[in-house]
Amino acid sequence: MRLKTKIILICCTGILASSMFCNVSIYHSLKRSSLEAAEGQSFEKASAVFYNLQKKMDLVKDVGAEVDKNVLQYLVKQQNDDLLVCFSENGQRGEAAEIFNATVFGKSDFEALDYEEVWESSLDVAQMDWEGKHFLVYRQSEYGRWTTYKLEDISYVWERMGMLGVRLAALIFAVAAAVCLVLLAVLNMVLRPLQELNEGAKQIAKGRYGERIALGRRDEIGELSENFNLMAEAVEHRTRRMEETERKKTLFMGNLTHELKTPMTAISGYAKTLLTARLPEEDREEALSYIYEESCRLERLSRKMMNLLLLEENDQIHLEKVSASVLFHHAKEACGSSLAEDGIILECRENGEAFSVDVDLFTEVLINLIDNGRKASRRGDRIILSATQGAIEVVDFGKGIPEGEREKILEPFYMIDKSRSRKSGGAGLGLAIAALILERHHCKIEIESKVGQGTRMILHFV
Repeated sequence: MRLKTKIILICCTGILASSMFCNVSIYHSLKRSSLEAAEGQSFEKASAVFYNLQKKMDLVKDVGAEVDKNVLQYLVKQQNDDLLVCFSENGQRGEAAEIFNATVFGKSDFEALDYEEVWESSLDVAQMDWEGKHFLVYRQSEYGRWTTYKLEDISYVWERMGMLGVRLAALIFAVAAAVCLVLLAVLNMVLRPLQELNEGAKQIAKGRYGERIALGRRDEIGELSENFNLMAEAVEHRTRRMEETERKKTLFMGNLTHELKTPMTAISGYAKTLLTARLPEEDREEALSYIYEESCRLERLSRKMMNLLLLEENDQIHLEKVSASVLFHHAKEACGSSLAEDGIILECRENGEAFSVDVDLFTEVLINLIDNGRKASRRGDRIILSATQGAIEVVDFGKGIPEGEREKILEPFYMIDKSRSRKSGGAGLGLAIAALILERHHCKIEIESKVGQGTRMILHFV
């Protein structure tokens, strides 16, 4: 059951209950007051009838005549009231004789009623119901001689109360229906912001995390909408972080595979040479030493790459002051065999500059840049690795990079010449790895290139 329906049902039930309680209270109060008024009027009428009858009997006595049955019957008839009944106390065989009776009731019917004395009066009164009619019966006795009864019909009170009850019931349901309509309109207006929030939640559930609610209200619903927007922003931020984390994990696997391939090829080549050729002891030890050093470096690189890609935003890599000559030496040693095989000359230029870097990670940056320069160069070309105050440059004189491709080459798996990259074993991850490492070093990369003339990669330390 929807919230709006529940509110309407609860409110209408409360209104019906309260209205019924009030109307029942009003009904009974009016009924009591109406009965009291009817009893007062009927008492006055009955008293007047009995007073007139008694006055006429007194006149008869004043002229010296006796008030007997016939006289009494005559006097009662003179009242012209069919609801005035008179019985003698003793008739033949001890039975009460009717002096005047135009009703269907007998002496026993009247005597069976429960009479009460009327305050400060010689009259007794009782209630009698007959065929849906309601009467008040007033009794006055002339002890030992006769008893007179006056019936007052007060059925009109019940008829009026019955009509009033029907009208009150109709009023209750009319008010309830009107309240339901008004409440429905008000709830539609009040709950419209909640419907907007509901739609916003559905959009977020569909993956549209940029959805926001703009209500411009300053009440509780306005606060709810602001909190909803904060929640949506948090969900969006968390989702992006999760996507970025997943992207980094995927990139890591490719990066690690890519970075392991070159040194592993060199290690495999040295190992194969040791297995298939008889080398002098000095060359053999040099080969074994190279295999050992590269294996240790690969182990360190793998561990640091894992830590790098899984680091949180606030974590920092370990930096130390390292001279450019040391960095260039490590890069030249790693790239020496591939450069020699392709006939490329690597020139290193430095004047004692030093930089705060992680040696292994930054060496990988230089290796990647040199390796890209090698792939773009021709046999006999040069690659210049130089250091200046606050910057390191890698310059090649190869094919160059088209202007529209310069920003894209830093994206993972992007390759300008896919056929050439596949032939050389590339996967489009080298520069992406370099950019990621440089970002952690707070180092910016600037690319200058002209097609057919070469490329200059400048690493600015901030």
